[in-house]
Amino acid sequence: MSKNCILKNKFSKSDFPKAEETLKDSDLVQNLCLERAKKAGPEQYSQARLLVPPSDSDLEKELAMMFLDIRNFTAFMESRSAHEVVSVIRKLFVLFGESVKKNGGRIIEVSGDSLYAVFGLKSSVTDAVKASYQTAVDIFADLEIFNSRYAMPYFDHNFDIGIGLHSGMTVVGQFDLDFKEHMTVMGLPVNLASRLQNETKVQNNNLLISEEAYQMLELEDEDHEQRTVFLKGISEAQQVRLLGKPYTEIRTGRSVLGGDFDYMLAFSG
Repeated sequence: MSKNCILKNKFSKSDFPKAEETLKDSDLVQNLCLERAKKAGPEQYSQARLLVPPSDSDLEKELAMMFLDIRNFTAFMESRSAHEVVSVIRKLFVLFGESVKKNGGRIIEVSGDSLYAVFGLKSSVTDAVKASYQTAVDIFADLEIFNSRYAMPYFDHNFDIGIGLHSGMTVVGQFDLDFKEHMTVMGLPVNLASRLQNETKVQNNNLLISEEAYQMLELEDEDHEQRTVFLKGISEAQQVRLLGKPYTEIRTGRSVLGGDFDYMLAFSG
């Protein structure tokens, strides 16, 4: 193993006495170290990523983050064939992705029955927060139609989702993932947004937003309940607003897809 890339069960900066200096000037060595860490296992790879000096392309940017999770998808998976599961999840994410795209957002990651998107890469954070909220509203409207026109008639199943919204300073960068450029957006605000999505279950409200982000919405004609919550892994209490509905409650709204809804279902397979 190269002396410039030391892999142990636990990493510390002292493990890279020469690598840290070398990595600043050599993308080749940087990629080699990360590749070796990746082969050693997920934990080693994650720790090694933290020790790699930031790329010149990394950018600090204040963004709005949206985390979405399909709440009762596991129960659906247990009662349906793999083909049916894949078909339904594809349709759902096509609908979700269309709303994200129309409101100027970008999907960073889709994993299982969850989605992570950011807003504000080319706009102010205030506009980004408003766009993330509008995306959530659009998604709930489309999901209601999806349930009534497709999920219930064909599968006797009503899907529900939880969404967490937050904003803050992040680091936006690119790195090679299996030789493909992949955008990453990282930082404590990202973790907070993810935890807010999880908190929707605790609060029995399918749309939570941090107080900081809520103030940017300027919803003067509406009064949304404020609560103090303690999020897993976050030391300080957080102020949040409940913008959604209790789970399983019927929602009403206008689909962002309008007359294209049936077309999108067919297009997504």
